Amino acid sequence: MTPTPFELALNAWPTIWLGDWLRYLIPTALASAVIGWLPAWWRQARSVQAHRPGPGQRWREFRNSMVTVLIFSANGALIYGAAQAGRLCLYTDITRFGPLYLLVSFVALVLAHDTWFYWTHRWMHHPVVFRLLHRTHHRSVAPTPWAAYSFAPAEAVVQAVFLTLTLLVLPLHPLVIFVFLLHMIVRNVLGHAGIEMMPRRWLAGRWGRWLTTTLHHDMHHAGGRYNYGLYFTCWDRLGGTEHPDYRRRLRMLTGASATKRDGSICPTSAR
Repeated sequence: MTPTPFELALNAWPTIWLGDWLRYLIPTALASAVIGWLPAWWRQARSVQAHRPGPGQRWREFRNSMVTVLIFSANGALIYGAAQAGRLCLYTDITRFGPLYLLVSFVALVLAHDTWFYWTHRWMHHPVVFRLLHRTHHRSVAPTPWAAYSFAPAEAVVQAVFLTLTLLVLPLHPLVIFVFLLHMIVRNVLGHAGIEMMPRRWLAGRWGRWLTTTLHHDMHHAGGRYNYGLYFTCWDRLGGTEHPDYRRRLRMLTGASATKRDGSICPTSAR
């Protein structure tokens, strides 16, 4: 007897869960290890946080993230089952739309997700919704990389359904979805790192003007009223929600003095 879409989803769930777990664990652990290996003087010069993570915070962020991984993987399993039943626009033959469409669909997916995230994120800061959905994430006033998926279950569902809704209208290849999910977690981990790890030259150029930085998202965690964007700064500028002090602090970070190994201060160039 042919398995039903639900049975297919249930059978695929353990494998999808493992993939989602590794996708969270590997970038997060690598970022944490790199930060730990960096010299203290370098971390101090690149730190964007006024506070330090609280005791037990990383463990709490990890526990919350495991619930998010469970929800994300359940959604992925349902996508698999629905795609097998022909109810979603998932295709596996690259020649169907051609290789150029892979790039176009990836760009469209990233832009659509940035839009989805900005407006759902801003909505979740409504006082009533915040208490129900978003307060768990903001318990990390000084976030660490482990906070990338530290959501309440309801917020995890809001973020998970984006891909499902997109697949109702936009044909996507599994390779595009894989690269998109990898891009999402890497940018998310960097946004919660607490230390600006990109080269200063990048931050002073197009990266700092158009793409969100660690400073951008950390200022959101510190205050909560500004900087709702995920990948790009354009929605915050258009929506009037960019922190009024963000550009000044970014200029200071890219052109201010750095701390030397002996603790003294010296001028630095944008590097």
